[in-house]
Amino acid sequence: MRTILLVTFLVTCFLLSYFMPTDVALSQSPKDCLRCHSVKTLSKNLEDKKTLSLYVDGSKFENSVHGALECSACHTDITMKNHPRPKKIDSKQALSKQVSQNCLTCHPKDALMKPKMHGELVKRGDPSCAECHGSHYINSMKEWKKTISFSGYCLTCHNLDLYKTLPSKEKLSLKVNYDEIKKSVHSKFECIVCHSDFSKTAHPSYNYKDKAQYRKELSSICKKCHTDTELQKNPIHYQLTKTASCIECHGAHNVKPAKGAKGATDNKYCLNCHSKALSMKMKNGETLSVQVKESDIMSSAHKKQKCIECHKEFSATQHPIRTFESISDYRAKAKDICNNCHQDAVKKYDASIHAMSLKNGNVKASDCMKCHDYHKTAYIKQDKTAGLKLCSSCHSKETEAFKSSVHHTALTQGKKDAPNCSSCHNAHDVLSTNIAKINNACVQCHKNIKNAHNKWLWNPPFRLTTFVDTHFNSASCSSCHISVNKAIYLTLIDKNKKKALTEQEIAKALGIDVKEVKIKLDLNGDGKIQENELWQFMKALKKKINAELAGRIDVVEPNDAHKIVAKAQTVKDCATCHNTKTNFSGKLEINKEGTKPAKYELETKAFNSAYSIPNISDFYVLGTTKIKILDILFFIALLGGIAVPIAHITLRILTAPIRRKRREGK
Repeated sequence: MRTILLVTFLVTCFLLSYFMPTDVALSQSPKDCLRCHSVKTLSKNLEDKKTLSLYVDGSKFENSVHGALECSACHTDITMKNHPRPKKIDSKQALSKQVSQNCLTCHPKDALMKPKMHGELVKRGDPSCAECHGSHYINSMKEWKKTISFSGYCLTCHNLDLYKTLPSKEKLSLKVNYDEIKKSVHSKFECIVCHSDFSKTAHPSYNYKDKAQYRKELSSICKKCHTDTELQKNPIHYQLTKTASCIECHGAHNVKPAKGAKGATDNKYCLNCHSKALSMKMKNGETLSVQVKESDIMSSAHKKQKCIECHKEFSATQHPIRTFESISDYRAKAKDICNNCHQDAVKKYDASIHAMSLKNGNVKASDCMKCHDYHKTAYIKQDKTAGLKLCSSCHSKETEAFKSSVHHTALTQGKKDAPNCSSCHNAHDVLSTNIAKINNACVQCHKNIKNAHNKWLWNPPFRLTTFVDTHFNSASCSSCHISVNKAIYLTLIDKNKKKALTEQEIAKALGIDVKEVKIKLDLNGDGKIQENELWQFMKALKKKINAELAGRIDVVEPNDAHKIVAKAQTVKDCATCHNTKTNFSGKLEINKEGTKPAKYELETKAFNSAYSIPNISDFYVLGTTKIKILDILFFIALLGGIAVPIAHITLRILTAPIRRKRREGK
């Protein structure tokens, strides 16, 4: 019934204004406008799908500062000739800005610009007059200021989407959510308690160059109540106040009670601070972010762990202050956390080339944190490609080479036994490739590989797997499974310890500086080690330690080892290696602690010297290395092997009559 009456009323208004002659038309006084606009349910649907109330309380308007004005004084576009015909309104904000332009008719800009802060808002035009002052019930400013609370006065503007553009081009929000204040520890405070330099008559304007300066200087407000003496009761908290602003951790208006934070779950308590952009300064000046994103933890392999399960010495009641020399020092000690659960992995890592490199000061070297991150540790075993991506962050060139291999094809096809980096190099005990015995990794996947090679890799008339073993021990798999340039590599090893010698160990044995090892090897300084230089060096070294050389055939460019081709494309011609014309280069490798081995060009004549016999263990490539003394001995042995049966047969023929007479005499 009410709706019917309203519709009837509106239709009557429309007909009166539209069909009545202009000389008897309604006037534009508030009384006439209120015939329709005093209806509380009167509203309009806007273009942004929201609803605008068209109701005006006549008594409130009459008592307002504008009570004596005609409606058309502000609504200049509405007359009795064109109203109440439909009018398109995009949004409440658009209407507010449009009507607010008419305020300037009575309130000139010069007057509005005098209060500095007010002037900045007027100049910007955002917010509009009506958004702060309202529309129909505006009171006298003096009277309004007397009755409204201080916080209510501030929130008249600050509940809007106000912002300030700083010189850094950052936008600083000035909006205050009153609901947050009511729930905060400061809920009973008026704004003036903290912002003591502001009042209803004074509103200073601050000029901060960026948000960092804003946070730092505004934090000085907190120290009015929270003195240094009080803050020092919690050492770590006090230390943070020297590097981070109060509002970075506690917020500006939504400050929660400290007791409430301690009652939160373990992770939530820690994240109260660590979800912020906090950093830690090392003694050498390096800074490390200690920010933790909850989303990282929840998507990690450790999502069910509590912070205190890893960080055992921390809790809601204690937070020790720790200092570190450098980020490298921090990471080395952070490994102890991983050791709580992953002892085997840490033990293997400690023996790796990565651990040695980190120990020697290479901050880019891999460790638990570098590979698995601090808090977003991925499930490596579930996705082999994740392991590949992990290694590629440091080894991008190797990854690109691997992508051209048959192994990568199998990996992308999702084959169960397809290898990734750790399949060959191991996950944690990664060693320098010249001592890592990569061939063993190949055998682990290719179980029947020895029998398969024995079909063509044999020494007629014998088919023995020991013959295959000899090749596996003396040549890398990649040297045959890739058609690239090859080299004969010699590596200095300690025969007693059965491990590769490092430059440091060699220098110590010879009583020289590490930098002099190269000089001792390359006496003439031509960048290539000659035959006499190598054996002279070995003679001097063997007087100090039981050293020898281990030999192998491998690719010249180490990265080529990742480009394994399909089986049909592999090298299966013995003459590729066993040929006097084979153009293999020579390399001498000496390991370095925590980094790749030093490689020196080596004169291939060194392989043909008789000196190589006692110095190179289990390595002699027939047809490639040509040691004359061995060839002579082989020739003598061959002649001896042939001469014995011939002499025996000849002797048997010559003595046949004698043996026949003996038999007849019997």
